[in-house]
Amino acid sequence: MRAEDVRAMVLEARDSPTGLTIHRTWIDGTLDLDFLTMAGPLTLVGCHLPEELTMRHAQLATVDLSSTTAWGVRAEGLRTRSFEMTDARCSDAFDLDHAQIDGTLSLNRTSIGSFSAYGLKVGGSFMASGLHAWPGWRGGCPLFLEDIDIGGDLALDEATVTGLDGPAIIANGARVGGVVFAKNAILRGDDDAFLLLEADIGGLHLGGAVLRGTLCTDGARIRSEVKLSGINAVSRQAGATIRMVDTKIGAGLVLSGLVRNRGGRAVSLHMTTVGASLTISEAEIDADTAAAALEISNCDIGSELTLRPDKLRNRGDGLELDLFSTKAGRALGLEPATLVDADASVTLNGLSYPDAPEDADAWLTMLREHTFRYEAQSYQQLAAVHRTAGHEHTARRVLIAQQEDLRRRGDPGNRLWHRFLGVTLGYGYKPSRAVAGLLATFLLALCLVWTTGAHNGLAPAKDRPADSCSPVNRISLAADLAIPLVKLGGTPRCELANGPAGQWATGAGWVVQVLGWSFATLSVAGFTGLVRKS
Repeated sequence: MRAEDVRAMVLEARDSPTGLTIHRTWIDGTLDLDFLTMAGPLTLVGCHLPEELTMRHAQLATVDLSSTTAWGVRAEGLRTRSFEMTDARCSDAFDLDHAQIDGTLSLNRTSIGSFSAYGLKVGGSFMASGLHAWPGWRGGCPLFLEDIDIGGDLALDEATVTGLDGPAIIANGARVGGVVFAKNAILRGDDDAFLLLEADIGGLHLGGAVLRGTLCTDGARIRSEVKLSGINAVSRQAGATIRMVDTKIGAGLVLSGLVRNRGGRAVSLHMTTVGASLTISEAEIDADTAAAALEISNCDIGSELTLRPDKLRNRGDGLELDLFSTKAGRALGLEPATLVDADASVTLNGLSYPDAPEDADAWLTMLREHTFRYEAQSYQQLAAVHRTAGHEHTARRVLIAQQEDLRRRGDPGNRLWHRFLGVTLGYGYKPSRAVAGLLATFLLALCLVWTTGAHNGLAPAKDRPADSCSPVNRISLAADLAIPLVKLGGTPRCELANGPAGQWATGAGWVVQVLGWSFATLSVAGFTGLVRKS
């Protein structure tokens, strides 16, 4: 049939509630239905249109182009209750800019050159499972969905979308009442695979998807969960393969599979809010960047933050993991052993979490050997959660490890004094060391007194009887030398003589007294917390 004849049939049936149905027909020429109104459905099933079908600003009850082949479809401003084009083919451009479809738009298993739907409004769902979009020699974005408004779901499961010199899918500013599905889809872009900037969508499910290019949701609002399970995402961009900046996710975020970038970060979450848990497990994270391969910075995680990747590698000069100033609402599931095995470098500065990690030793190893610089807050946070959990001994070990790391990589001031406080007091967290030192000084004083007495270096004090240097009085003399804060013997009964042995003991006694005063002062400072406060 000639296209003019089909147009005449449409005009004749424009007021008929049964509309017009044409099956398996070759329609020669451009079928121009622009600005036409039709009360019934337009059904062109299994037809072949070697040239364009135009329906600009037409008002049709329903449109069904199933199994039809057309060179191009131009339907800007179209108004219809439903639009179905399943198992069909559109070799060139398919244009639905500013169209309004009250019900469902279905492009399941359809092959198109490029699809433009700027400002399209769909009251129901947009079904495009198995869609194949490839602009060919024309290039450009094969699926342009900017500012689209969909009441239900956007389903792109098992779709194959290839952009030659641009993104595969642009959905910036999109509003989707339901979930955006692209499970097992293949999205290839020149730079970007899927752009959802400033979008407002119900959820995002990309399980098993293959992305060649970046997934970017900057500024987006995702009301429920984001599932990136088993994805295969690879890019060479200076940005991140998966990038979420200032994104708000109402429920959880799950990521597993392969995420690789040969020119930048693999995953970057910055200033992003996750309402429930964030889980990265069974994943291979591989990047080549001077920044961090996996960045989760300035984020607010409502529940658990679980990071258990099978592999985490940065081939560049940057970090493997950046958790700067991120807050986890509940437990933090981070396997330090993975980082230790990978010889990774991390930053945990500003990271906060309420529950104490199980393996404190592994955490201390990570903080000591795998942070790229001394981070005081990381130690303080770890000690605080252990103290809250009642693990006071572990909290003290963490704080002592902090001071040792400060001496090794930070600026403790006087390093010699800092080391002395560590040995004698455990930096104020083990004051019993000073008490032990004071006890050792007392034993030294006992040895000194007994040795001096064996060499006739002891004598009764003035106006004391000859038997005043009994063992008890010798112990009292040793205590007076070693413990300067108290006088156990009251008025001295036994003292060092003026002979050679006594004079030698007097000189040694000065050393004992200095040690006694030092350990006594340190004991007081340690138990009162003065060293820790300073």
